[in-house]
Amino acid sequence: MEGYIMIGFSIMMWFCSALLIFVSFSLLKGNYSSVHGKVFETTNDRKGYAKALGKPVLLIGICLLFSGVIAVILPKDYAISIAVIFILFIAVICSIWLYKIQKRFS
Repeated sequence: MEGYIMIGFSIMMWFCSALLIFVSFSLLKGNYSSVHGKVFETTNDRKGYAKALGKPVLLIGICLLFSGVIAVILPKDYAISIAVIFILFIAVICSIWLYKIQKRFS
């Protein structure tokens, strides 16, 4: 029964990563229709802001994809724990990166 949990987690991570990678490609092309917020409203370079946001979003998407692979490859006893720790590590890195982007454009 626990083997199904790993497959379910992996499928969920792969789906989320596909969504984020699609959004990141859109942002990297300069499409800012999905971007909003205080920094976005006050910046003059909206296209540049969208392109800058696309890079950390792409990193998050790729890392979610890898966490799904980790959950399938590693033994089921600790696969989810390692995948979640990996996601949290990348979330901290991307949060700092996004903070720096917002400071640069505000």
